[in-house]
This record gives sequence, structure tokens and C-alpha cells, in this order.
Amino acid sequence: MKSKLEKYVTQIVQQTDCSKEEKEDLYEELLVHLQLSKDEIMLEEGLTQAEAEEKAMQQFGSESVIGNQIQQSLFPFRKELQLTLGISSILFAISAYMFHLLVEGNAQITWLILFIGFSSLLVFIPLQQNYTFNCKRWLNSLLVIHLLTAIYGYLMVNSIDHTASLGLTIWVWLNIILSIFLIYQATTHDINSSYKPIKLIHIMNITSGLFISAGTLFFLWGYLFAYGEVRLTILLNLIPLTIWAASYYIQTKMAHKNKTLTITLAFLPLVCITIAVLYFFIGF
Repeated sequence: MKSKLEKYVTQIVQQTDCSKEEKEDLYEELLVHLQLSKDEIMLEEGLTQAEAEEKAMQQFGSESVIGNQIQQSLFPFRKELQLTLGISSILFAISAYMFHLLVEGNAQITWLILFIGFSSLLVFIPLQQNYTFNCKRWLNSLLVIHLLTAIYGYLMVNSIDHTASLGLTIWVWLNIILSIFLIYQATTHDINSSYKPIKLIHIMNITSGLFISAGTLFFLWGYLFAYGEVRLTILLNLIPLTIWAASYYIQTKMAHKNKTLTITLAFLPLVCITIAVLYFFIGF
């Protein structure tokens, strides 16, 4: 059974959106610090263990205040940026939906519901006081999905020949850029990692993944535009994205075992993308 001091430290740590390993390290660090403080109080003031624990916690501060301070120091402005992105995206979704409805006469209701739903989650997560889930993993997944729906929103407003589409295009691109920045920040930040190549692997995979995801969405858009309906063959467009995701997963598992091979695997998609882009423009 946990002591009162251990429960106190747990409540502090749960207010950070660190990974499981990072939370364990932070927990140990804070617990050792408070135990030393407790022992010092017992020695100097002659208090009992329970009284010394209580005083050590009082001197350290409120769980909510300390947890918020640690979160801000580890991830500066992440909460504010997430809230900005979520609120901005919700307002953009409503504006783009109304614009499409008034100009084209039809409505992208499915996109509206999905985009507002994902954007609302971006607002909801940073408002949580206790993170009982792996926030980094969920945040990355949410940001990627949000990014894809934002790109779809860009294609939607950009396809309409109207003066207002320029403003909406700039708006959605600001959201897209902020999404990409948060993806890089959330993935590459590790408070206890001394293994630098893993960050390079993440950066290369995220970069190639963004290009592959954008290409996949472009071809899906073209497929639906050409055929006007969903067919089973549309799944073929997802093959590159599936291969990339599987490769990324394998690399994270073997990064500490074979650095050279892992970096080579991370570098290959970027080479293929570069060749494809050059071939497209030269052929065009």
C-alpha cells in the first residue's frame, strides 16, 4: 500500500503528459527529493515520520500547482498551442462548411463532424489535470488524423473559385503548419533520452510520413473525383502508407540494437520520395 508521500508524488506526476518511462523517472526523482526533505525535517525538528512527511509536502507545494509547473517546464507552450490549434480548427471547420454550402449548394457534413470531433479532442486533452493514459501516443495519433482532415479541408476550399477561398486557404495552412510543428515536438521530445539517433530516426520518419500521407490523400481525392464512388480498389492507395507505418514501428523496436540498419531504413523512404518528386517534375 502506498504511503501518503507516494500518493502525493503520483498525483503530481499524473498531471504531466510524459510517456510511461518518463513518468517513472520523474516519480523516482521527486520521491527521493521529498524523502530526503522528510529525513532532514525529522532530524532537525524531532517530528514523527508522519508529521515530517506532512511538512515536507506542505513546503513542496500543492500537487496541482507543482504538476502544472513541471508540465510547463518540460513542454513549454504545448498546452497553449494545442488549445489554439483546436479552437482555430473548430472555427475553420464551421466557416469552411458554411462557405461550401452557400457557394456550391451542397454540404460536407461527414468531414465537418470528423474535423470538429478531432479538433475538440485537441482542446479536451490539455484541459485534463490527470493523464492516466499515454498522452504522447494518443496526441501523435490525434495530430496526424487532424492533419489529414485539415488537408482535406484545404482541398475542399481550394477547389472553389471564389475570392473568399484565399482567406480560408491561408487559415487552414496556418492550422496545418501548427499541426506539423506539434507532431515534431511531441515525437522528438524525450526528457530522459541520451540516445540521440532515435530523434534523427523520428524526424526522418515523420518527414517521409507527412509526404506519404499527403500523397495518399491526394490520390484518394483523385480516385473519388474520377469514379464518384467508393470501390474496394481504393484500398490500394493505402499500401504505401501501410508499409511506412510498419517500417516506422519496426525501426522504433530495433533502434537500440542496430543503429546503422535502422537509420538506413529511415533514410530509404526519403530517397524514394525525392526520386518520385524529381521524376514527376522532370516528366511534367
